[in-house]
Order: sequence, then structure tokens, then C-alpha cells
Amino acid sequence: MKRTFIFIFAFITFFAGRTAYADSSAALAELLKALEKNGTITKEVSDLVMQVANQGKTEVEKMVKEEVAAATKDQPKITLKDKFEVKDQEGNFSFRVGGRVQADAAYYDEDNLKHTDGTEMRRARLFVQGTMWTDWQYKLQYDFTGSGSAGINDAYIKYAGLPGWNFTFGHFKQPFSLQNMTSSKYITFTERGLPHLFTPGRGIGFAAGKSGKNWGLNAGLFGEGIDGASSNEDEGYAFTGRGTYAPILEKSQHLHLGASVSYRRSGSIDSVSFSDRPESHVTNIREVNSGSFNADANIRAVAEAAYTLGRGSLQGEYYLVDVDRDGGSDLNFDGYYVEGSWFLTSDTRNYSGSKGSYSKIKPSAPLGKGGIGAWQLAARFSHVDLNDADISGGEADNLSFGINWFPINNIRMSANYVKVLDVDGGPSDADEPGIFNLRGQIEF
Repeated sequence: MKRTFIFIFAFITFFAGRTAYADSSAALAELLKALEKNGTITKEVSDLVMQVANQGKTEVEKMVKEEVAAATKDQPKITLKDKFEVKDQEGNFSFRVGGRVQADAAYYDEDNLKHTDGTEMRRARLFVQGTMWTDWQYKLQYDFTGSGSAGINDAYIKYAGLPGWNFTFGHFKQPFSLQNMTSSKYITFTERGLPHLFTPGRGIGFAAGKSGKNWGLNAGLFGEGIDGASSNEDEGYAFTGRGTYAPILEKSQHLHLGASVSYRRSGSIDSVSFSDRPESHVTNIREVNSGSFNADANIRAVAEAAYTLGRGSLQGEYYLVDVDRDGGSDLNFDGYYVEGSWFLTSDTRNYSGSKGSYSKIKPSAPLGKGGIGAWQLAARFSHVDLNDADISGGEADNLSFGINWFPINNIRMSANYVKVLDVDGGPSDADEPGIFNLRGQIEF
């Protein structure tokens, strides 16, 4: 009976909102009298409707909301905008499914060495993540461009029950460097700058972090990657930490400062190596390659800085690596990059002060909604030096230009041109190709 009353009066309230109150009250009385006469409602319901009508529209709206809330209290909340996520009403549990697909094509204007033109699926990742009992978070991400356990990227559990703190256990990124902690979906170019080769990869470990609105500290103890050490070898281990601070943090302006350090013992593996492609992943040629050499331990450090003002952004990092060798002189390698970008449209880079990294570009005027999406131009110079003592891994300089188009929040198209300016030493000595990279990306 109560729900019948609510339905009837909700209809009458809608009607009454478009007529004078006195007229609508009279019309309501006549309607109720007719409904009572033909047996649709009882006199009790009729009297109740008139009583609430005299209390006014606000009271009815309140009763309708209470009734709707009671009827839907056990139904989950489903989010479809930019992501697919299901949550319970209290927020204790959530479940999200997502991923990314990045398809690349590359053409090489060759110099001395043979690079192979072609296409590849750079990344094809699928993940599930969510919350259990409010404070426990989880994530499992698999990259189908890998095989077996090598395809596992993230596989961890995080506890976030202490305000400002989080504790993570499993397989995940070691906290190191700005371009590393910015997802491959959101870096400015299709590939990270040359000195990214100094970045420690994902590892199985435990990390603790604390953050505020404009700062963050994260540190952890890590073993090797997902498969551990090779057979008959003891794993090495690493202590890795990163701190960031944003003294300026506004919607269209921010200044990022940060530093990272990683100390790794090699274990009985007792070796280390550094190498990377020429900022293009389709080729298998390494622009620089130190080869594998004995090392008891190494320390890696990076200084980070970035500044964004409206459409424009500058970003740079300097890397330094000190290698403690077994039976040889110690080694010092270094590298840096500087990049700048400018939006042709009224857009800006999105930055998280608590994470100390960049996030998704959301066009202010998406294609199909009266706009042309977001258009971004970029340039970068990168340098790395793997020559020291008896190691000739190569010293290289690259200059890159790029254009990115973000038609909507979830799609990105990129075109990069990379010119290898100089390579001194190493397996690619004096090879200076020009490289054209194209990428289509979708995330969900």
C-alpha cells in the first residue's frame, strides 16, 4: 500500500509542479475521490496522500528517495565511464577489469647496420584489480606479448588501512625514476629515453610507502624478477627507494622534484649488464650494450625534475651508476634526457603529487563532442655512456620528435622520428640510423 501511495503521489507531484498549487490540490482531490470510488485505492490511502500533499513537495521527494534507497541497498554500483568497475554500496569490495593494446610499426633509414622494418604488438595487457574489506587492494596483470610466467607484470596485494600509508607485497615495479613510474600509456614518446636502461625492473619484494597531497616516499626490498635466479645460483637482492615533492601543485601548473636510489647485491650470479635499443622496439639491434661482466654490487641513482605550465611541459632526469667489480676496477656509467612538449589544443599534462608521476590525458574537447581531441608536439634529447675502463658498451646521443593525438580519453595515436646522432664504441659504433615509429593505443 505504501509503495502504491508513493507511486501515485510522485506522479501527482510531477503534475503539480507545472500548475498552480491550489488548482493541483483540487485536481488531486478529485482524482483521489475517483480512484477511491472505483476501488483502485482505499480511503486510508486517499487520506494519506492528501495528508502528505499538504506537507509539500519536499517531503514527498524525501520519501521517494528513502524508498528507492531501501529497494536498491543490496545492488552493486557499476561504473562504465572510461573503465569497467563494480563496487558494493558500502565500498568494502570492488572489482575492475581493464587493459591496454599498443600496436607499433617502424621504418629504419639504415646507416651501417641492418635494422628490420616491420610491425609488432608492443603490449597487449589485461588486468584485474580491486578492493577487499576496504583496506586490502590487489592487482594481477598479464602481458600476452610474453609467454608463460614471463608475461606476468603485476601480481601483488597492498594494505592501505593506515592513513597516508601503503604496504605492498608481490611482483611490481621498483620505485625508481619519473619516466619509469609513469605508465607506458602516458609517457610522452612511444619509448622511454635511453638512460631508462639503468632502471631496475619489476621484482618480487615488499615495499612501504607514505604520501601526502604533494609528496611521496616509497622504499622496498626486492629479489629478482618473476622467475628468480637461474638454476644453481643464489638470488641477488636490492634496496630501492624514491622520494618526490611538488612545491607547486595546481591544476594547470606544477613543479616536480624527485630522487631515486637502488643498491643491488648480485648474489652468486655475480654479474650485471646494460643494453638498449635506439628508442624503437621493433629492431633487435642494441644501440649500446656493455655485455655481461662480473660485479659484486652496484648503486644506481637518478635526479628528477619536471615543470608544467598550461599547455607546455619540461621534464628531465640524470642517472648515475657505480659498479663494484670483483677482480677489476670499479665502473661509472651515466646518462640523461631532457624533453619538452606543447599542446596545440587547450589541454595540459595530468600529474599526481602523491604518486609523483603523470597520468591520462583527457581531451578538453573530445572528437565527436564538438572538438578535435588533444594534439601534442614533443622533442627530446637523450644521452647514455657505457664506456669506462675496459668496458666499451658505447656512448650514444639521440634526438627525437613526436606528435600525439588523443581523440578521446581512451585512445592515442603517436608518430615519432628518432635520429641517432652519434654512437662512440660498443657493438653499434658509428651507426646513425633515422627511425620512424607509429603507434596506435587503446586502454580500457
